[in-house]
Amino acid sequence: MKLFDKTLLKKKILHFFLLVVLILVWIALSIQYIEKSFFYQKVQPIFLDISNILNYNIGAIWDIEFSILSLISFIFVLFFWFTIWKFYKKWIYSLKKRNQTISYWTITILAKIGYYIIITICIFISLKIIWIDLSSLTMIISALSVWIGFWLQTIVSNFISGIILMFEQSITEWDFIEIWTDLRGTVVNINMRSTTIRTNNNINVIVPNQSFIDNNIINWTFNDNLVRLHIPFWVEYWTPTEKVEEVILWALKDSNIYHINTDKKRPFIVMTGMWNSSVDFNLYVWVQWNETNTPLISKWKFLKMIYKALNDNNISIPFPQRDLHIKNAIPLEVNINNK
Repeated sequence: MKLFDKTLLKKKILHFFLLVVLILVWIALSIQYIEKSFFYQKVQPIFLDISNILNYNIGAIWDIEFSILSLISFIFVLFFWFTIWKFYKKWIYSLKKRNQTISYWTITILAKIGYYIIITICIFISLKIIWIDLSSLTMIISALSVWIGFWLQTIVSNFISGIILMFEQSITEWDFIEIWTDLRGTVVNINMRSTTIRTNNNINVIVPNQSFIDNNIINWTFNDNLVRLHIPFWVEYWTPTEKVEEVILWALKDSNIYHINTDKKRPFIVMTGMWNSSVDFNLYVWVQWNETNTPLISKWKFLKMIYKALNDNNISIPFPQRDLHIKNAIPLEVNINNK
């Protein structure tokens, strides 16, 4: 094992060098920091020319003038806060390695909250750097508040829902959930606005957080890793129910299908109905939650076992049959023409 990664070391050196260069450039371009230096009188004309160039207005948007110096400062502030965010994220996730009692979900919440706090500070400082009057910006936002309120209503609702999900922890990352009737998968990421669910087909579905507040959600891994499956099947009339139970349970015990069989969680069979063509049963069996990740495959294993057990013991599986009764029939006249 190598003591250090050369590629990672080169990236760190490059980032540090770039950060130092930007700091030096920013300080050098800010004339007020060097006015008291001993060589200022000698190079004052050069610095004045540079200062005039850097403070030259290159454009204006909404009566807000931009200069080269303000744009350079703006880029520097963005890079500076991005570097702080990288160090903060690395430090937060290092806490998990040093203290195993801290849950991964707590670390994730701290990382996301810190990210949005740093982004908010970065935005306000960056606006100040380019000399935008925040009071005038507040007036513009106030004038558009009604339109912004209608436009951001859904976004704010999803944002608040994301905060509720993070602190409530009813749904966490790597939970296997079912939402609606046709969407089930593993939660791979929870953001402030949306949540990403990865289905069994390896398709990432981005769901707004408000959907988890407004709808009923099935969380297969909320408190326990054990779940109970029910596999429906049916047999024809006149089949003894005791024989059905004995055949299926013995076949299940003799099979290599993974299931749980303890005193409190034994597999059992229940008769659920007597219909026109069949007597219906349900096989209830306890499995680990990872078996529910692929529900079709899991049920296929048990159905295959049930089908084989019924056939081996000459128990018929019925299909719908209908008797046709003709009332008030009209005799048909049949003529045979022999040629």
